[in-house]
Amino acid sequence: MKILIVGDFYWEIYAKSFYKAFQDKTTDVIKFDTDCYFKSKPNLVGTGKKKREIQDLWYLFQCKYNKGPIIYQMNYDLKSLIKSEMPDLVFLYRDRFIRPSVLKYIKSKNIKIFAYNNDNPFSSEYKNYFWENYFGGVSYCDYVFAYRHSNIEEYKRIGVDNLGILRSYYLREKNYFIDESILDSQYQCDISFIGHFEKDGRDGYLKELLIKGYNVKLYGSGWENSKYYDFLIQNLGEIKHLQEDYNLAINSAKIALVFLSKLNKDTYTRRCFEIPATKTFMLAEFTEDLSKMFKEGEEAEYFRDIHEFMQKIEYYLKHDKERKKIGRKGYRRLISDGHEVRDRVDEVIRVHRELIHSKGKDEENR
Repeated sequence: MKILIVGDFYWEIYAKSFYKAFQDKTTDVIKFDTDCYFKSKPNLVGTGKKKREIQDLWYLFQCKYNKGPIIYQMNYDLKSLIKSEMPDLVFLYRDRFIRPSVLKYIKSKNIKIFAYNNDNPFSSEYKNYFWENYFGGVSYCDYVFAYRHSNIEEYKRIGVDNLGILRSYYLREKNYFIDESILDSQYQCDISFIGHFEKDGRDGYLKELLIKGYNVKLYGSGWENSKYYDFLIQNLGEIKHLQEDYNLAINSAKIALVFLSKLNKDTYTRRCFEIPATKTFMLAEFTEDLSKMFKEGEEAEYFRDIHEFMQKIEYYLKHDKERKKIGRKGYRRLISDGHEVRDRVDEVIRVHRELIHSKGKDEENR
């Protein structure tokens, strides 16, 4: 099977990780990197650059509104690549630049098209133009993978029926256990949270931990928007965004917290797999979805309000053996259920085979 992956290859954990995982499964995988079209002006897509040069504005406009000569060239080049390579499957990873007309062309060549979006394209946080190409193209897809359960019904409302859940994942090369006997880290602490700020009360939970005198580490973006920001930086110092030391920081915490995005209507998150991969004890917001993946009190712990949150923090910091046992069991569950990127690629391949098989049966019955 020849597979073409279309997406932004800037970040290691998204399209690039799928490309590498497909390489492990098949020798015939090709990539089409949409990020390369913006490389002449660095840091345009999601890299946190705050100040722009005047000459960047034309590039920013095209990236934001999906219009202009860069977008035209990108679509032209993809169409040319399709003509020359004729893959069996085109896998669109969070793509919002490829026009529906190009997908229609791909479809006409009897090539299967799958789409996957780890963001929530139905979120009211996005302007209509942001996902215009994406929504215009899903009707040409043979299968759409949703990231979260709430998206299933939303896809069905716009006429997409051939779909299923494809969860996020961890990367075994990046998310792994480090024995505490060799940990000598600036990140060592009682409790850590690595994630962005949302106005859902998570900053209040962290404030309460600091008031109680716990050793807390906080990393991520957007925390300057918290009403407790001054209090947080007075107690924690600068709140940085972690990249290289992400895995080390999770390993270095006794308890790793998980807050779920309310904007995205998440019932789980990528961190729910990355934390157990390190055997670190996970304390997460309770959802039925997440509790089915990791059993409460045995493979992870959950909180439903700040009272339960503080209660469990206090208990598990006093009971090291119990806390470590839950971390180990969470790791075993993670491995046995299969939540690594290669497991997700296996699911994509399985769906493709089933579609090919069902098509063959339909042709036989005609």
